[in-house]
Amino acid sequence: MRMLQPSLQNNSTGLKRLVEQGAEEILRRWQAAVRAERAELATGGAEAPLLLDSIPLVLAEILSVIESDDGGAEPGKICRAARHGRERARQHLDVRDLMREYQFLRQHIFLYLHEHATQLAGFDHGDMMDICRRVGLAVDEAMCKTLSAFVEEQTGGLRHLSRTDSLTGLYNHRTFYERLDEELKRAERYEAPLSIVLIDLDDFKSVNDTCGHQSGDFLLIKFAELLRHELRQTDVICRYGGDEFGVILPETTREDARVMMCRLSISCGEFGATEGAPGTFGMSFGLSAHPGDDGTVTRLVKVADERLILNKREKKRTARPGPSGIYGRPAADR
Repeated sequence: MRMLQPSLQNNSTGLKRLVEQGAEEILRRWQAAVRAERAELATGGAEAPLLLDSIPLVLAEILSVIESDDGGAEPGKICRAARHGRERARQHLDVRDLMREYQFLRQHIFLYLHEHATQLAGFDHGDMMDICRRVGLAVDEAMCKTLSAFVEEQTGGLRHLSRTDSLTGLYNHRTFYERLDEELKRAERYEAPLSIVLIDLDDFKSVNDTCGHQSGDFLLIKFAELLRHELRQTDVICRYGGDEFGVILPETTREDARVMMCRLSISCGEFGATEGAPGTFGMSFGLSAHPGDDGTVTRLVKVADERLILNKREKKRTARPGPSGIYGRPAADR
């Protein structure tokens, strides 16, 4: 910011006071304009404008633009000043509302500048055309960044929703395949082991039939929490569909994966008893591994699914609910 000459110090103080007064004046006019527009769309009291809290802060940054020699600005400061409004606006999920209110803000800022043209010209900061140009560039650039950040927040939220299961918060079926493809390529590149597991909850249908779907949903949520607690942070846990879950275990051999799943089976049995699930409730799993089951993503999933089906059949045949050391082992191991 330019150092003002001593003779202009008093003028600078007056300019600051003028801009501070302008903040309150613009706030009143802008709020009235927003309410008038909303009154045409719906009856009842109008909500406060989304950027209302930022007006005094924005105008304080405009003052620095007016005093600047080079016509530059620090849009980041104005963006931060408007952040309160953006945080509130995020809940509305409608960028059009945010854009419309920004237009109100811009309109009233320029209205105020033009109404005080004579006073501003007396502060020796250039003519009104130059002042308005610099203010307009600063506000527009800052608000464009604010709106872009708002859109990015919304887009990021949509991306998250498209990748996760809405009930459990785990990754979904689509993300399971995306991550498996990534992990398989990494395992091949570094010649590292990789295992995947498909898990199916035994007798889950009886929970829905006897206790209702809400109880079934609750059990799925609690089982997802169990998976997060029992497995490692590096493991990729997904809800594969219905009462099936998929787990990707990087840097894990087939035998290590089998030991992990047998331990998880014991925890699942204890979990079922605690949550009031039927006595036959438990989990079955089938696993496949790289490099032992070399192949594509599709091949690894197919092998794991086939072994899961075999293990469920064996459970029914032996009528021995609960964990067993052979569950999840490939047929060749038996």
